[in-house]
Amino acid sequence: MNDERIDKKKKKVHFTLTDGTEIIGEIHLWLYSTNRMAPQRIDELLNEGISFIPVETAEGYILLNSANIMLARTETEKSIHDPIMIGKKYKVHITTLFAENLEVDLFISLPEGFQRVKDYLDQNIQFLTFFTPGQILCINRNCILFIRD
Repeated sequence: MNDERIDKKKKKVHFTLTDGTEIIGEIHLWLYSTNRMAPQRIDELLNEGISFIPVETAEGYILLNSANIMLARTETEKSIHDPIMIGKKYKVHITTLFAENLEVDLFISLPEGFQRVKDYLDQNIQFLTFFTPGQILCINRNCILFIRD
C-alpha cells in the first residue's frame, strides 16, 4: 500500500440537499486546479462529475451524493481578483425548489456575443455559481425553478 499523502486544502461548506436536509462540514480541495495555477474551487469540484463527495462533519466523514445537492454555500476567498469574479456583472433573482428566493450576483466571462444571462445558464455544467456578499453559492441547475434578470 502506498503511504504517500497528497496535500489538500480544507474548505467549510454548508450544503442544502434536495429533501431540505442541511449539512455543514469540510471538503478537501486540490492545492492546484486542473485548469489553472491556483487552488481548486468548490464549483470546480462539484462540476467534475464525481458521484460522491467526502465531507468531514462534526459526526465524522460522510459520502455525499452530489446529485442530491441543491445548494452549496461557502465563504468567498480572502484573495482579491479571483478569476471566478471576472466578467460582466449581473444581479439576478433565483427561486429554488423550496421557494427560496435569492438575490445574487453573477459574473459572465464568455466569448463576445455570448454575454447574456441565458448564455451562462445554457453552459453544460451541473452547478451554476453565484455570489452574495461574502459568499459563493453553487446551485444545482435541476433545483432552480426560475431566474429573473
